[in-house]
Amino acid sequence: MISEKRKVVIYIDGSNFYFSIKKTFNSKIDIEKFCKKLTGSHNLIKMNYYTSPVGEANPKMYAEQQRFFEKLRKIEKFNIILGRLEKHKKDGKIFYIEKATDINLAQDLIFDSIDNVYDQAFIISNDGDFSEVVSSVIKRFNKEIVYVAIGNKKSISYHLKKVASRTVRINKDFIMDITI
Repeated sequence: MISEKRKVVIYIDGSNFYFSIKKTFNSKIDIEKFCKKLTGSHNLIKMNYYTSPVGEANPKMYAEQQRFFEKLRKIEKFNIILGRLEKHKKDGKIFYIEKATDINLAQDLIFDSIDNVYDQAFIISNDGDFSEVVSSVIKRFNKEIVYVAIGNKKSISYHLKKVASRTVRINKDFIMDITI
């Protein structure tokens, strides 16, 4: 019997992914190769990368991020979904908080499920806040949602691990041939 290829979508929490890879492996990876390795021979419909643009107030970081975005835009079926950075001030210090990226990811996970865009989705984030939407999509739409865990036992999400259809732990062996 020939098994049918599954339709697969990958949802990447951009800053969470970046910092998890950097902290865990102290390296940079080829995102396209990473995604293709995750999905194997299945039909990769699209890859969505959720992040917020760095403001032009920091020219060096802005230029780096723009170069990174240009590389990502060359990847077939790859989408960059932008949130925003909100400026805050506390005790005379200015800092920025990423806004809308998590809700954009959750919204796309739900709507793509309703529209039957995928059979299987990979969620790449250690943010346990996604656990309720993951659980709901699995139960309500009978979708397989795979949690891609990057990091040590403290940094991965217990809540996502508990509700996901299954968990894939990313280790050094997995990324060995996709580092840049």
